[in-house]
Amino acid sequence: MLKAATNRLSKMFASGYDAIASSGKRKSASAAIRHEDNELKGRDRRKMIGTGQSLQRNFAILAWAIRKHLDYCTSFNFQMKTEDEEFNTEAERLWAEWSRPNNCDIAGRHNFPKFIRMLESRRVLDGDCFILKRSLGRMQAIEADRIQQPPNPGKNETWFNGVKVNQNGRATAYALHNRSENGGYEFSRNLTASNVVQHACYERFDQVRGISPLAAAYNSFQDSYEIVDYALAKLKVEQLFAMVITSAAQDGYGDHTKTADGSYDVDFGKGPVKLEMDPGDDAKFLGSDSPGTATQEFIHTVIGMAIKSLDLPFNFFDESHTNFFGSRAAWLLYDRSCDAKRDDVREVLRKIAIWRFQLWIQDGVISLPSGMRLGDLPFFFINKGMPWWDPAKEIKGDLMAINAGLDNPIRQARERGRGEYEDNIKQIAKAKQIADAHGVSVSFDVQPDIVVQGESNEE
Repeated sequence: MLKAATNRLSKMFASGYDAIASSGKRKSASAAIRHEDNELKGRDRRKMIGTGQSLQRNFAILAWAIRKHLDYCTSFNFQMKTEDEEFNTEAERLWAEWSRPNNCDIAGRHNFPKFIRMLESRRVLDGDCFILKRSLGRMQAIEADRIQQPPNPGKNETWFNGVKVNQNGRATAYALHNRSENGGYEFSRNLTASNVVQHACYERFDQVRGISPLAAAYNSFQDSYEIVDYALAKLKVEQLFAMVITSAAQDGYGDHTKTADGSYDVDFGKGPVKLEMDPGDDAKFLGSDSPGTATQEFIHTVIGMAIKSLDLPFNFFDESHTNFFGSRAAWLLYDRSCDAKRDDVREVLRKIAIWRFQLWIQDGVISLPSGMRLGDLPFFFINKGMPWWDPAKEIKGDLMAINAGLDNPIRQARERGRGEYEDNIKQIAKAKQIADAHGVSVSFDVQPDIVVQGESNEE
C-alpha cells in the first residue's frame, strides 16, 4: 500500500520535461552539475589536447576545417583613426614595423599576423593559449599543456587547472611548467596575470580554462579517419587480380595453365589472356563495390556533423553539394556565425595594441595628440571582407542600398575587403593627378548597360 501510494505521488509531482525522464532506450539523465573545470582536468585534459593534435597531424579533413576557420576569423588590418593624420600615419608605420618576426616574436620566427593565426589555431584545438608579455615589447606564446596545477599551492589559494583565481573568479596567476625529455612536466614558476593574455573558448560563466569546441566532434573525426583508412586498405587488396577457376571436367582446366603441383598459373602481366574452357568450367574475378554508395553517404554524414563543431557548412567540404544560390546562402549564415569569434580575436589584439603603444609612449618613440590619453586612442582591427561573387550585379545592388540610405560606402568598402573608403578616395585623387600630368583622360564613372535594338535582356 505504501509503495503504491509513493508511486502515485511520484507521478503526480514528476516533471513535465521528457528530457530528464529515465528510459531504457537512452542514457539516463544526470543530476550532477559540476564546475566546468572539474569536468576536464589533469591527465584527462592533456589526453584531450593530444587527441586533437594527433588528428590534426594525420587527418586532412580536420586540418582543413581548422585552416578554413582561421581564414575567416584571423585576418585583420590595423588602422588608427584620430583627427591627426600625421599621428595616424606614424602609428600605423610603427605597428607594421613591430609586426615583423624579429620585433614581435621573442623567438623571431613568426610575424604578427601568423602569430595570431597560430594562437587561434591552438585555442580551437587545445581549448586555450597564452601570450606572455616579454621585455622590449616582444611576445612569447605558451601552449595550453604547459599551464598546470602547481606542486605546492597555498592553503587558502584557489586553483583551477593551473590558474589561480581570487574570490571573484578573476585570474591572478598562472603556473608555468616546462616539458621534460621523458614526456613529463617540471614546474617552472608562477606568472603574474597582468603579464599574461589568455585566449580561450568559454561556454560557461564560471569557466576558468577553455575547452575546444572540437571536443564534441573528435570521435566523429576519428571514426571517419578509421573508416576511410579501412576502405582504402580493402580497395588496395581488391585491385590485385583474384580469379577463381571452377572446373567440372574430368581432366581439369586446360593443361597449358596447369603446373606440376596441380595448381593453375594464369599470368595477366603478359597481356590479354585467352581462356579455353571445357564444358562445365567457369572463371570469374573477385571484387565488390567498395566503398559502396551507402558507405560514402554515411561517411559524408559523419563528416558533415563533425565540421559543424566549427559551424562550417557542408558545401565548403563538397563544393558540388549545392548550386550557386545555396552556396551563397550557406556562406552568409557562416559569416554571421564568425562575428563572435572575430570579436574574441579582436579583444586579444586590443590588449596587445594597448600594451605596445604604452611602451612606445613611455620610451618616447611616439607622442599622443594634444589632449588625448592612451585609453582614448580610436584604433580598429578591420577584418578582411569577401570580394564580390558577381561584381556587375552586386556592385549595382550596393549602390542602390547606399542611395536609399540603407548602407554607406565606408562600411561597404570594409565588408568587401577593398580597403578603407578614405584611403580609396585619396588614391583615386592621386591617380587623377598622375593622369592629368601626362595628359591622359581617365574616367571613373559607371557606364550604363548598352542594349542593342531588337535584342532581349535574356539574349
